Formats: sequence, structure tokens, C-alpha cells
Amino acid sequence: MPVFKAYLQIIRKNAPLLLMYLGIIAGLAVLMSTLNAQSPQTGFTGAKVRTAVFNDDKAAGSALVQGLSEHLARTSTLVALEDDPRQIRDALFFGEVSYVLRVPAGFSEYMARNDPASVSKLERQAAPDSTTALHMDMLVNKYWNTVHLYQLGLPEASDEEIVRLTLDNLLVSTPVELVGQAAFRGSNENMVYYFNYLAYALLSILILGVSTCMITFNGLDLKRRNLCSPVSMRSQNLQILAGNLTFSIGSWLVMVLVSLVLYRGALLTWTGFWLALNAFVFMLVGLCLSFLIGYALKSRNAQAAVANVLTLGTSFIAGVFVPQEFLGRFVLAIARFTPTFWFVRANITIGALDTFDWKSLGDIRLAILIQLAFAAAFLAAATVLVYRKRQAAA
Repeated sequence: MPVFKAYLQIIRKNAPLLLMYLGIIAGLAVLMSTLNAQSPQTGFTGAKVRTAVFNDDKAAGSALVQGLSEHLARTSTLVALEDDPRQIRDALFFGEVSYVLRVPAGFSEYMARNDPASVSKLERQAAPDSTTALHMDMLVNKYWNTVHLYQLGLPEASDEEIVRLTLDNLLVSTPVELVGQAAFRGSNENMVYYFNYLAYALLSILILGVSTCMITFNGLDLKRRNLCSPVSMRSQNLQILAGNLTFSIGSWLVMVLVSLVLYRGALLTWTGFWLALNAFVFMLVGLCLSFLIGYALKSRNAQAAVANVLTLGTSFIAGVFVPQEFLGRFVLAIARFTPTFWFVRANITIGALDTFDWKSLGDIRLAILIQLAFAAAFLAAATVLVYRKRQAAA
């Protein structure tokens, strides 16, 4: 099989570049595994802001103001600062505190009048456009609004009783559960990240490897020599096809074995099986696309440019580098016309599944069928291109 051996020699010559891309995917996988080693957070815990409170009210023993201090002590971290403007500015600048609240003189009198606008008398200091300041403003406003409601509803109640009812009311909390586009189970998240990044590396390797061989075999001088050889054209085409399949399946197998080393038993499950199968289907898409590029291009310089545009472009808009839930609708609408989008979508769905029955696999089957449709379209386009080139040569 001389043509097949020549194919392997071309691959061997370009092995350093191909191994570089293999190293990239392995490095990214290890990096993502390290960054996502902790269990995904599905709960919510309120952040406590470092806060300083100064009380300039003459009625320092006011129960309402003391209740505010108690409320802030529970919902933020109180920091003791010297009441000096320069010291306060320095503390804000160096991040010792994020929020400074000052109760002005006579504030208790405003509160005694049940004036809902009294909260605007409070003086606040924070960094410009600070989100923590907005958070603290909401906490302060919530306290005073609740106090005002109790003052209206219980006009005979003392300030101490209103403060007690207010603080008890503010203790009530609602449990929050964070749910993303897909809740991955166990170590599936890291493995799904790996197979998502595999779209970039696998497509890059296939385009560079397969199209390089096709450009070489389609060179005018080599093509004329092959036509003069005793090997029939059909045998040559079959040997080239065997070379393409060997290289593509070998690339897919190496990357699956890398995932087996990284995630061990996680790959030997139904989740790992479907992720590997989805990657195999995507490998067929990359093979057909690379075959088309190899016939469409004549220059290796153009080949490198096309490979970078296709791999990086589709990876950015389809959810490889940026998760799909963070992409806009317009970007996702464009990405749907790429096989990479459906490859990533299938990976996300697989990682979130608990059971793998016929019904739950519906979305995965659809994504795989769409990828196969892309592969058939690329192969059909390559066939038409080959036929036209042969007609032009004849």
C-alpha cells in the first residue's frame, strides 16, 4: 500500500505541530480540572461588607438607632474607626472599610415623627459606583421601612418593642438554590469541560493533518506521477481514505485515552460513553470538513488561516471557551449553524443526565443527528468539488 505509507510519512513529518495541539488540549483540561476541583456551589450565602457606623445623635440611647447598629452587626462586619475625615477617607481608599454610615444629630426626632423620608437624612460614604454600597443601602432602607410600618401599625408600641419586632422580622430568610443551564453531577463537570475543549483541539488537528495530506496528494506533479503508476485510481483513493480514517480515529482515540487518565473511572460510565460517542461523531464532522478544505485550498498558508478562523471562531461563539449560558441570543442564533454548537450542547445535556433511557436521550440524539447532517453536507460539497475539478482537468 504505497499511497497509505506515503500518507503516514506526511503525518509523521507534521507530527510536531499536531503534538503541540494535543499538548494544548491536555494542558487546558488539567487547568480546568484544577480550577473546578471543588464541588459546584448550588447554595447562596450573603456577603458581609466591612462597615463603620458613627452616631452623632444627641439621643445616643435611642432604641431605633441602637436597633440599626444591631441589624448591621448581624448583616455586615462592623469596623471601629477613629472619627476623623482623613482617617475615614484612607480607610475607604485602602479597603479597610467599604461603607461608612453616619447618623446625624437630631435623627431620632425625625424618626419620632414617623417621617418615611427620615432615612434620607443618613450620611453615607463609599467608593464611587460601588456595588457593596448599593447592598448596604438596601439593608439600611429595609430596616427603616420595616420600622416605619410597625410605627404605623402599632402606634401605641414603644421604640424598644418596635425594634424587637423589626429585628425578628428581618431574621426571616428565604433559602436560595442556584441552578445554571445544567447541573452537572459529581466529576462530570470537569469531564464535560474537557470534551468541550476537545472540539477546538480535535478540529484543529484534523484540519491541519487531513487537509495537509490532501493538498500534498492533489499537487500537480505528484498527481501526474500517481496517474502513471501501476496502482489504479480506485486503489489510490481507497488508500487515502484509509489514511484519513486511521489518522482521524487515532486522534480521537488519543484524546479519549487522555480523558481516561485524567478522570479514570468517570469515563467508564454511561456519561463517559456518550461523551466519547459524541466526540466520535464530531470527529467524523471534522474529517469531512478537512477533506473539503483539502480539495478547496492549494496553499498551506491559506490552510493555516482557514484552520485558525474556523476553530477559534466556532469555539468562541458555540460555547467552548465561553459557556453557552453567558452568550447572547444573537450569537447563539449564529452558532446554531455550526456543528460545534451542537457538539457542546450534547455534552452539556449528557453531563446533566441521571438516567440514560430512550426518552432522556432525545435531545442528545437530535444533536448527534444534526452533526451527522453537517458531515454529510461537507462530504457532498467535497464530492461536487472533486467532480468539477476532474471535469475541468479533462
